[in-house]
Amino acid sequence: MSGPYTTASSARAAGLFYETPLLRSVPLSSLCGRDVYLKMDGLQASGSFKDRGMAHLCLELKETGVQRLVSSSGGNAGLAVATVGARLGIPVDVIVPQTTKPMVIAKLQSLGASVTVHGENWNAADEYTREKVTQSTEKTAYISPYDNPLLWTGHSTLVDEICEQLHNVEPAALIVSVGGGGLLCGALEGIQRNGWKSTTVVAAETEGAASFGKAWTEGIERLSSIDSIATSLGALQVTPVALQRSKDHGSVTSIRCTDAEAVDACWNMAQDHRILVEPACGAALATLYSERLRNSWLANLPEGPIVVEVCGGSGVNMDLLTQWKTEFLQ
Repeated sequence: MSGPYTTASSARAAGLFYETPLLRSVPLSSLCGRDVYLKMDGLQASGSFKDRGMAHLCLELKETGVQRLVSSSGGNAGLAVATVGARLGIPVDVIVPQTTKPMVIAKLQSLGASVTVHGENWNAADEYTREKVTQSTEKTAYISPYDNPLLWTGHSTLVDEICEQLHNVEPAALIVSVGGGGLLCGALEGIQRNGWKSTTVVAAETEGAASFGKAWTEGIERLSSIDSIATSLGALQVTPVALQRSKDHGSVTSIRCTDAEAVDACWNMAQDHRILVEPACGAALATLYSERLRNSWLANLPEGPIVVEVCGGSGVNMDLLTQWKTEFLQ
């Protein structure tokens, strides 16, 4: 393989992101009656899969002489930029919306990033970020959390790893959470590169942040607002490339869970696997943990293993998970 993929692999070789384990989940395999594997991208240094794409993007930018990185983020993308930027020796500014948890802001600052809180949602923070970049006197690069081909190619490396870890067995389904669509674009790019023809891609969201699902099934291009506990899924509009690549692949299923189902999946993940994840990641896990959702799509799936991209997220701790459980499950 050559071109952009080679550069993404170079970022991994340089230690800017990790090859993560693919673990068979005994509880979920028993629940689903087939092998279910967890791709553990929450183990990346920043706490989420976003290290993959940010490593590729930022390494490319460094090679062009960029002196400063400025990112808009609900949390996880900013943490990935700050983590990678620190390793590359490039200063990082992160603009976050008012919905960002204090613990995430503290983590960003601990990584050396300059943090600005602006706007009621990510879209407002992103507009301010773009203005900030145009006003910079340094060679500054705008970093989108999800809408850049270099990000997608970096994210696509997860499929290459899965292919090797499953010994070239094509999974029946790959489940990914969708916010702005960067992870979905990357997954579909990796699927195309590895020649997976029959894998169903399950695009999971919460009902209050279903930018992909609304566009995919109803033709609604932009949400009016985000109303979900899964704030890191909070993009009002999915990148059009995610829709086009989904159409090209053909076998893509949109599934929306409630906030309660997402939180329940997070709780079950902690109970079953001793791993904490955000509700945004819980949306992907809910497609299997929720009996309602599981019954809606799993019975029609051909034989073969299921892989869940455990995308992680840093906006969670035991206190928050317990608070969510109290709010949504009791």
